[in-house]
Amino acid sequence: MNCTAARPRSVAHPHSAGRRGRSAAGVVGAVLLVAAVGCGGADEPAGPDLAARPSGLRWQAYQGVALPHTDQGPESLADGAATGFEQSPPGAAVAAITHTVRLSVAADDQWPKVIAAEVVPGPARDEWAVSRVQLSITGPADPEYAPRLLGYKITDYTDQRTAVDVYTEYSDGSKAVNHTVVEWFAEDWRLRLPDPDSTARPVEAIDVLPTDIVTLEAPK
Repeated sequence: MNCTAARPRSVAHPHSAGRRGRSAAGVVGAVLLVAAVGCGGADEPAGPDLAARPSGLRWQAYQGVALPHTDQGPESLADGAATGFEQSPPGAAVAAITHTVRLSVAADDQWPKVIAAEVVPGPARDEWAVSRVQLSITGPADPEYAPRLLGYKITDYTDQRTAVDVYTEYSDGSKAVNHTVVEWFAEDWRLRLPDPDSTARPVEAIDVLPTDIVTLEAPK
C-alpha cells in the first residue's frame, strides 16, 4: 500500500494559537497517527511449510533400499526411473531422496533410463555417466552397505530450486548426511548433480541427528 502525505489547505496564524490551536493540533496528531497505522504494510502471506511431512507414506524397496512413496510422488515408475513429483516442499524432498538413491544403486540395464529421467542435463550428468560405464551393478545393494533413510531437512526452498539434506544410517550404526539439490525441470523435480569442479563434499559423516529434521524413518 502506497501512502502520500496530503498538503494542508491552510495553516493557522501563529498569533491565533490557543485552545482552538491546541485542539487543531490534537486532531492533526490523531490523523497522522491513524495515517501512519493505515500505511503499514499488510501482513505478508505465510511461506510454504518446509517441515511439512509428506502424506500417504508407504515404503517400496528398490535394489535393496526402502524408498518412500507418498501422495506428493512419485506418480510413475518405468524401467527403474521414478517421476511425477508435486511442486511443493514435501514433493521436492521426496524427489531428492528418490533420485539420489536410485542413481546410486540402479542396475546396469536401468541406470541410463534413471539418469535421463531423474537428473538435470549438463556437464555433471555427462561426467557421471562416463564414470558409471566403468562400474557394474547387477543385483541389489549389499545390506551391509545399503543406506536406511532417517529423515531430511530442507535448507533452502523455492518452487524452482530446493536444497535438501538427506540423513541416512548404515548397518554398523554410522550416520551420514547427503547434501542434495533438486530443480524444477520439464515439469518435475530432477536431481542437480554437483559441478565437476566443486570442492564441496556432498556426503559427510555425522555423529548425531539434528533435532529439527523431518523424520522419515525407513523400516529395518
